[in-house]
Amino acid sequence: MIYVGIDVASKKHDCFITDHNGVVPCDVFTITNDIEGFKKLSKVINDFKELVNDNYVCIGLESTGHYSKNILNYLFDQQFDVYLFNPLLTSMAKKASSVRKTKTDKTDAKAICKFLQGNWKDFQPYTRKLYHAEELKSLTRHRIRLTKEISQTKIQLSNLIDYAFPEYKTVFSNLYINCSLELLKTYSIPSVIKNTRIDALSNLLKKHSKGHHYLTTAKLIKQLAKESIGDDASYYAFEIRLIVEKIQFLNSQLDQYDNYIKEIMDKHFSIILSIPGVGYTTGAILIAGIGDISLFSSEDKLVAFIGAEPSIYQSGEFESSNSKMSKRGSKYMRYAIHHVSNRIIHSDEKFSKYYQKKINEGKHHFVALSHVGKKVIRTIYSILKYNTAYVTKH
Repeated sequence: MIYVGIDVASKKHDCFITDHNGVVPCDVFTITNDIEGFKKLSKVINDFKELVNDNYVCIGLESTGHYSKNILNYLFDQQFDVYLFNPLLTSMAKKASSVRKTKTDKTDAKAICKFLQGNWKDFQPYTRKLYHAEELKSLTRHRIRLTKEISQTKIQLSNLIDYAFPEYKTVFSNLYINCSLELLKTYSIPSVIKNTRIDALSNLLKKHSKGHHYLTTAKLIKQLAKESIGDDASYYAFEIRLIVEKIQFLNSQLDQYDNYIKEIMDKHFSIILSIPGVGYTTGAILIAGIGDISLFSSEDKLVAFIGAEPSIYQSGEFESSNSKMSKRGSKYMRYAIHHVSNRIIHSDEKFSKYYQKKINEGKHHFVALSHVGKKVIRTIYSILKYNTAYVTKH
C-alpha cells in the first residue's frame, strides 16, 4: 500500500509519499495550489505505483476549510481514496514525531502521512455524501455570517431612529417589518412626514402590510412626527434610507441561502427533518458537521465528535466527578443541538419525560438540557445510520 500525506496551505501544498515497506521515492516536495501542481502530484504518485508495483493508494489531508477543497475534489475525481482528518487528531501525531519543538510544513506532511499509515483503517474515505455535506458547510457558515451582519445593521438603524425620530419605535411591535422599513425608506424623518399627505402615508402602509396597517397607523405616525423631540437633520434621512436598503438587500440574500439549503436538504438529507425541532437550517448545520455517518462506528463517537461528552481528568487515585462538557467539536453543531433540545422537550413526549426526570434529580435546566442533547445526538445517529425516520411520541 502507498501512503500520501499532504499539508494544505493557501498557495502551496507539501507532500510526502511512502509505502508499507518504508520505501520513499523522494523527500517532502511542494506543489502549487493549481492544476499544474495537482498534475505534478498525480504524476509522482503514478510513477511510484509503477516503481513499487502497487496500485492501492490512500491519501490523507487535514480538513482545513476551503484551502483543502480543490485538491480534495481533484484527487477524488482521479479515483484515489482520500481521507479527511480532524486537525486535532493529526496535531497529536505531529507533536509525537519529535521531542524538539519544531513546526514546519515539511514535518507536518510527514506526520500526516505517519498518522494515515497507523489509522486509515479507522476511517472511511471521502464520499459523495461528504461532498454534499461540504456544500452545506459552506452555505450554513456564510448564512451565519449574513445573519450576524443583518443584526448589526438593524442595530445601526435603531440608533439612527433614536436620534432622528425616537417616538417612531412605539408604532410597531417590530421595527423591522416590511411596511415599517418601506415607510422609513421613503419618509425617514419627522419634517418629511409632517409635510406628507395622510393618504400617501396610509396607501404606502396598506400596500406593504397587506392591509394590516393604513389610516389609523398613518394618523398616529403623523401626530408623533408633529410632537417629536428628534434631531430633524436631513443627513439622518439619507443615512436611514441607505441602512434600510442594506437590510432589505441582506434579507433577500438570506432568502436565497435558505432556498438553496432547503433544496439540498430535501434532495439528500430530508430524513433528519423528521426529528422534532430540526428545521432546514439546524439540520443543514448538523449534516455539514457530521458528513457521512458511516465515518462513526458508534453513537458515543458521534457524541465525542460534537464535543457533548464530559471531559475526563484522572491522575493517580484521583478522578474528577464534576467534569464539564469537553467542547472539542464544532461550536455550530453544539448550537444546533442546543436549539433542537430546547424545542424537542416541548413537542415530543419521550424527550419531555427524559428532561423532567433530570430536573427531578436536581439538575439545573441547562444541565438537564445537555443530557437531552446527548439523547438527540444518539437519535440523529440512529436515523442516519439506518435511514429510518423518527416517529414523534405525543
